[in-house]
Amino acid sequence: MKTQSFLILSLILLSLPACNKEAPTDYGCSDTFTALSPLYQDMGIIPEHFRVENPVENGTEFDPNRFIEVLTHLSMEPGYVLDYVYTFDGMGGYPTLFARPLDSPPYLSWADVPEDAEEYLDHVMVDDTPAGYLQYTLFSQNAEQFYLYWHAGYNDRGVVCTSGDVKVILEDISDGEFGLPIPIAERLKALAIKQVEPVITIGAETVTVEVLTFTMWGGFYRDTYTLQRSFPHTILEHEEENIVPYDCGIMF
Repeated sequence: MKTQSFLILSLILLSLPACNKEAPTDYGCSDTFTALSPLYQDMGIIPEHFRVENPVENGTEFDPNRFIEVLTHLSMEPGYVLDYVYTFDGMGGYPTLFARPLDSPPYLSWADVPEDAEEYLDHVMVDDTPAGYLQYTLFSQNAEQFYLYWHAGYNDRGVVCTSGDVKVILEDISDGEFGLPIPIAERLKALAIKQVEPVITIGAETVTVEVLTFTMWGGFYRDTYTLQRSFPHTILEHEEENIVPYDCGIMF
């Protein structure tokens, strides 16, 4: 799905002075999109050995640590790497990420995952910049959006960087190629959205990240995340407002 691919790849690289909201700007979003694109191109389709119940990795699959290489304001806590296992069942296929200690063997299947397996976000570090907090937020939203199959395709929400991106999305959902065209009233509402670019506010103890997102099964949302500034950067609160409803009408 071309809209889903666009959204997945739209993680943002942002650079702002600390402690203040700034006027709208692209802040390197297009550059980040360009940097991430090769990862998804290299990833290709879902590996054939994942298309069975209880799939087992063989080492040829996509390495999620490559995300951290591109999202340069993020890093893994020393002693940890990203790892994942893949689920394929009657409802679809999708990855589940973990933070794995370096001295533990790779998680090749669910049989390898310990009961105390650690949440991957708890070990992702931010360089205490607005760019880093934005990347952390978007990574939390998009990190598990690869190798998605069937019902898992509903997990398509992604950031919208600029007004130009809004127009691209509207063109994509106006031709009827995938699902229902967006009604003209909702199209006009989307074009009239005033604050498209992300807004980052850094406080003494918390950070607020406001982003515009889009999903084929809901439309445009205003997502507001409150993060803990100190490590681990726990997401303390997530609020969402559906500002332009849309549903493609497709059911997997």
